[in-house]
Amino acid sequence: MISQEMPVERIKDLWRDFFRTYGYSDKINSIHQDYPEVRTLYVSFKDIEDYDRQFAASILASPEIYLKTGEEIVMEDYLLDKVSRRFRIFHLRIKDLEDRNTSYNIRDIRSANIGTLISVSGIVRKNTEVFPKLKNAAFECSNCHELNYVEQNESRLTEPLYCANCGQSKVKDKISFKLRPNLSEFIDVQKIEIQEDPETLEGGAQPQRLIIIVEDDLAGLLFPGNRVVVDGILQAEQRRQGNVPLTEFYTFLYAVNIRKDVKEIESVKITEEDKQKIIEISKRPNVIDVIAKSIAPTIHGLDMIKKALALQMFGGVRKTMKDGTTMRGDIHILMVGDPGTAKSQLLKYMAEVSPRGIFTFGRGSSAAGLTAAAVRDEFGEGRWTLEAGALVLADNGFVAIDELDKMDEHDTAAMHEAMEQQTVTISKAGIMATLRARASVLAAANPKFGRYDLNRNLAEQINFPLPLLSRFDVIFKMVDQPNKDTDSQLAEHVLKAHRLGEIYKSMEKNDIEIDVPDEAKYEPDIDKDLLRKYVAYAKNNVFPRLSDEAIAILQDQYVRTRTGSRDSIPITVRQLESTIRLAEAAARARLSTIVTVEDAMLAKKIVDYYLTDVSTENGKMDIDIIYTGSSSKQRNEMETVLDIIKEIKEEKGIAEVSDVIGVAESKGITAKKAEEAILKLKNAGQIFERSYGKLDVIK
Repeated sequence: MISQEMPVERIKDLWRDFFRTYGYSDKINSIHQDYPEVRTLYVSFKDIEDYDRQFAASILASPEIYLKTGEEIVMEDYLLDKVSRRFRIFHLRIKDLEDRNTSYNIRDIRSANIGTLISVSGIVRKNTEVFPKLKNAAFECSNCHELNYVEQNESRLTEPLYCANCGQSKVKDKISFKLRPNLSEFIDVQKIEIQEDPETLEGGAQPQRLIIIVEDDLAGLLFPGNRVVVDGILQAEQRRQGNVPLTEFYTFLYAVNIRKDVKEIESVKITEEDKQKIIEISKRPNVIDVIAKSIAPTIHGLDMIKKALALQMFGGVRKTMKDGTTMRGDIHILMVGDPGTAKSQLLKYMAEVSPRGIFTFGRGSSAAGLTAAAVRDEFGEGRWTLEAGALVLADNGFVAIDELDKMDEHDTAAMHEAMEQQTVTISKAGIMATLRARASVLAAANPKFGRYDLNRNLAEQINFPLPLLSRFDVIFKMVDQPNKDTDSQLAEHVLKAHRLGEIYKSMEKNDIEIDVPDEAKYEPDIDKDLLRKYVAYAKNNVFPRLSDEAIAILQDQYVRTRTGSRDSIPITVRQLESTIRLAEAAARARLSTIVTVEDAMLAKKIVDYYLTDVSTENGKMDIDIIYTGSSSKQRNEMETVLDIIKEIKEEKGIAEVSDVIGVAESKGITAKKAEEAILKLKNAGQIFERSYGKLDVIK
């Protein structure tokens, strides 16, 4: 039986035989030519298991001694002519540890795992800069001035006790040793913090974190937002209170191997049975309607909104052109409306059902919490570290932001780059970094006046910058208006949902069977778990392309919409791109590789629905209402009124409000519109009121 207590010579013999048997000797010989620039050998754990299962089990149980012995064999047998007293670094790294009973969630790691080889998956939350660490320290003897080399395996510097050359002792002969950094050997080290994958968490659970130490060739490979699986040795370090050692230890993972960019289909496990169910669902003629109805079935109505949310989960296709230009595929949706219109409930449901979904509140969220930041804290031991926010952690996923209107204007401005370019750039304290933030954003906001005012346009009722508003592909206004028929249906739906919940509670507590009426009405056609797998499967395997017919219909509709209006711009290329993304999502929801005319028309219907709702004035669509806060006509009226004020001021020295309104009416602008224009000019800082009713222009 091979164990940690087994003689080192026996372990060496096993490594030698393994290297010869499985052809690793040839690989080491090729490394010999490039040593020390190349000093890593990756060994497949599958090969070790095939060679000797007990040997493999011993490596998992006591990896430190077995890997160190294997590294010594490589240096002794293959690299002896290149290994100096000073330079003795070689890494034996284990790969192919997948599904070997070594995989742990961070929250499941216990003291029994200390010293063993385990695999942990997660998202990189923050990292330090790469810094040098002493590996083999050179000390100069104060008596004979010869060098003594001491390998550093502890966190504290280890000095020699006596000189190997003159034999003088540090304690007995009172000699001293001086560290010579220029003659010592250093190794690159980086500290990483990863946190649990969002999809592995149960509702309400706080994601737990683990520190990873990476050395040499593994340093500098990971950045905040990366999805990784780290194979490493779980180690423990004693806590201290000042200089007093405590009985408590904290754990960290010493990385042996890193696997980056775990795909969604790997993080959401899909069995063959699941795959068959997914394909069967995709064959339904009304599959998009079925998916939409499966989103929050306890929320009544909102059919068009749920359909758009269904398409948002699937998203369009992210394109990378030959010149490196990328085109966003993720769909961003904003919901603005009255309290009690189920905005928050929809957001939470979408965050739960979407692969890699993260839910956050605008209230209390800073720019750093949403995007990323360079911070100086204990983790970096005084150095600057990069810390990822929600948009970076949700890379290739989904972010739901509630109460977006409660965020500070400076913080919302930080989202511009993340939503359009889908990157987050950090320039602080000498750190220049660009992190990926390829996530769909679903946001909800309340009007700044409490309730949505149908007499004001959307831009006047939100509390965040207009450029951010233009980043959303679809904007829904959710207004709570009394209506006898819809109110009756809504009340019935809510009351029966509550009764259903009461019945479930009674059955759970009293262990009795009760007839459950209307149960099917409140159950999703596709349950949450299967829907999440459906979305992950579609996003990972289906990449639809536009058919010639879809291109023709979208082109025709775009040109026709723009040429139908002379005094305003109904839509821009941004709305065309939004339509394309929604059309691709519709095809992906059907698991189709071709975007059909039906997909294009569904996307156009959703975009037209929102534009009619939020960017229409006097029956005409005008995208300037979203982009600038005023329609083209309102802007023209403002310019006309400003010219009138300037003319009257030049003539009379001061412009009376009554005179301005009188001249405006003679030019076809009503008194009400003229008053609105004056108010907007004041708010824009172009005019001011010297005294009551007397206007002047700000130069």
